[in-house]
Amino acid sequence: MAIPVFEVEFDKNGNVVDPQQVTKALDGIAAAQAGDLLVLSHGWNNDMADARQLYAAILARIEAQLPAAGQGRTFAALEIFWPSKKFTDTELIPGGAAALGDGDLDPAVLISRLEALKSEPQRLGVEEVVPERAAALTQAQALVPNLDNDLDAQRQFVEILRAQLPKDDADPDDGSDGFFEKDPVELLQSLSEPVPPPPLPAGGGGAAMLEGGGEGGLEGGAAGLGDFFSGAKAGAGRLLNFFTYYQMKKRAGLVGRTGAASVLRQIHGRLPQLKLHLIGHSFGGRLVTAAADALGPAVPVTTLTLLQAAYSHNGLGQKYDGTHDGFFRQIVTQKKIAGPLLITHTKNDKAVGIAYPLASRLSGDVASALGDANDPYGGMGRNGAQKTPEVDAAVAFLDRVGTQYRFKVGKIYNLNADEFIKGHSDIAKDEVAFALLTAVALT
Repeated sequence: MAIPVFEVEFDKNGNVVDPQQVTKALDGIAAAQAGDLLVLSHGWNNDMADARQLYAAILARIEAQLPAAGQGRTFAALEIFWPSKKFTDTELIPGGAAALGDGDLDPAVLISRLEALKSEPQRLGVEEVVPERAAALTQAQALVPNLDNDLDAQRQFVEILRAQLPKDDADPDDGSDGFFEKDPVELLQSLSEPVPPPPLPAGGGGAAMLEGGGEGGLEGGAAGLGDFFSGAKAGAGRLLNFFTYYQMKKRAGLVGRTGAASVLRQIHGRLPQLKLHLIGHSFGGRLVTAAADALGPAVPVTTLTLLQAAYSHNGLGQKYDGTHDGFFRQIVTQKKIAGPLLITHTKNDKAVGIAYPLASRLSGDVASALGDANDPYGGMGRNGAQKTPEVDAAVAFLDRVGTQYRFKVGKIYNLNADEFIKGHSDIAKDEVAFALLTAVALT
């Protein structure tokens, strides 16, 4: 059976681009007499075609598994498009091979990356230069040649970058508070040491690392090599990584809690019996979590599925550091998800850990475990939810089609997907679809 699909696009401020899309979705879902709505959000992505391709692949697997796990249910799908931006290999590993003979990062690489940051997506695939940011980043470009030996240049460079980002999404769970609070010179120096690669998956992981095929090429060979540059310019390159991460983190949260939540309220108002199943990939995981958080009990979310989510593994945690709850802890404590919450995670995912070794450096922890479950700043798509008592360890693996999952309502399931998900975007799998539909069937 073909699931009817509807689209809604948001701009960078979380506004619906075309209100007729919402009207069409409301009318179409009602006409389909759907009982369950799959709400999908892509992650970092550069254009509509890539996002549509990802959605089509996921829905094809779900449709294929309907006879096994979706009998008796009537589905529709709402696809969210939001202005995200791909990370590239040069952002994951500053400079690629463009190092000077002494191991420093080529200043031309930094200048080029600053030039690229002068524009940002207003809509998915539509970038515009932001004049105020462009002027500030031109000043930062002029400081690049002096970064290694001039403390004033280092201070100004960091302060210019900080001024381009609001502080309201800074949080201890991913170290982003340190980005704003630490002394600028100390901050840059803390990022100046090389970042070795995370451990390889069992068996070497060579094929998974070299196949590519992920968003932005992040599972490609370069992504597994680590970042061995040192010095202030290398630290500045890593600071740009964190800048891009933070910008997308904020954007995903904004679109989720404003635009997406508003549309879902309208859908619930029109079709109050419709069950909502939120599914987010990568930064889209943060978007749908933020939407569920904003909706609250007034608009119940039936299930939440996070596919290689790009936010902190502390995000749902309880006093994960002895003091702080995760940013989205209230999702759990206020029971904002009625049914199971599924989280796929795998050590094969190199991309989801972009920000987390950097966060450890921002905090001054240079001996962190580089993104695994022992790293205080690991990623959800790498490790699942950590320090979260509601995780039910009775189901700990993504398993084969036909598995009798023992999911329970109100519980969280960290599904180790090492066997099936071989890279950050390798999520259109029958096994993923079957587990998702099993959770849906429980409701």
